[in-house]
Amino acid sequence: MKIVAWPIVGRSQLVQAFRPGESASKEAPFRTLRSNHWATPGLRVTTRSRGRASGQVTIFSTLNRDAATLAREGDARSASLVAKAAAKLEAGENFAKLREMLAGRSAEDVSAVIEGGVSDERWPGLLRLLRALGKETSVARGRRAIRPPGMVTGRISETHPDFVLLEAAGGVRTAVPRWLARAAHRETVGDLLALLTERLDDQRMVVNAVPALDLDGADAGSRFSPFARSDSARRLTRRDARLLSGVPAPLTIMFPVTIE
Repeated sequence: MKIVAWPIVGRSQLVQAFRPGESASKEAPFRTLRSNHWATPGLRVTTRSRGRASGQVTIFSTLNRDAATLAREGDARSASLVAKAAAKLEAGENFAKLREMLAGRSAEDVSAVIEGGVSDERWPGLLRLLRALGKETSVARGRRAIRPPGMVTGRISETHPDFVLLEAAGGVRTAVPRWLARAAHRETVGDLLALLTERLDDQRMVVNAVPALDLDGADAGSRFSPFARSDSARRLTRRDARLLSGVPAPLTIMFPVTIE
């Protein structure tokens, strides 16, 4: 199992990575990124509402967020190189397929895909395509020795009223505020989540929760059976969680009846 962060982002995430704490809707930070070649133009998707074109939403490779972070840290050369790697991914076949899949959808649907709020049941083939993009992103990082932000990835193993427990490889668990997990559309047992941490100075840091993917596609496991697991029940697959969260079937008890 290899869990990675969601491979696409929106413009607001680039602005927040470059200028933490500022309004994500500001134009100036993004213009600075573009004018210095620290971000790509992204891929524009034309959205529709009630059968008519309603506007455009731009999607970016997540490498742009890495480039924005490097630019904020003062490493302009590395930021430019990472942005070039992002541009190469965005010019590839899988991004073209993603744009084709999103074209003609509503702005709300496209935004939900960027934020990880759409399930594969609702949008068949989407996760498979995003996994392909996730693999390409991992290869690009390895090829160019791109240093991503500090990252913890894993599966939610427990949920509580105020927090969820994110279990990473090796069993290390991290408590994540429930509201932060909810913002990434990941707050139920079995959901995959990534925490990105960035140091601002010796006393401050930024933590972003983003949806995650299993590149091996293992989140769709076999049917749940309480007798078929050797590990803790906390290690439910995503499929298990869906099955267990449904309405239980009525209990049927068969007993013999004597008819005279």
